[in-house]
Amino acid sequence: MQNEQDMHDLLYEKMCNEQENFIEKLKHSSPEEIISASYEKVMRDDILMLFESDFLDAKQIKELLRLEYPLSACYNEWLKNDYSYMDMLRDTVDDFSKELVKENEQAKKKKRHQPER
Repeated sequence: MQNEQDMHDLLYEKMCNEQENFIEKLKHSSPEEIISASYEKVMRDDILMLFESDFLDAKQIKELLRLEYPLSACYNEWLKNDYSYMDMLRDTVDDFSKELVKENEQAKKKKRHQPER
């Protein structure tokens, strides 16, 4: 029986190969098909990046290894998820712009309190 790290490495390699095949297929696609697949490509890259660390237990890894296309399966499951990536983006931009406003207001206050030369 393989140890957990060996199974993790095998799963990661399998998913990397799957992504390489996906990208190779895109290279032979029309520009419209490539643009249409851009979200999928980015999300698959992000999912693959998750697997650079050990966050699943041996049973989970074993079940994913049983799948012919574990990366595609994870991506398809992501599509069913109701968690909004856009909400994360909106929150990030909102927080960033609020910080910019705060910094600008502080700079104006500081400038007003400085004596003229």
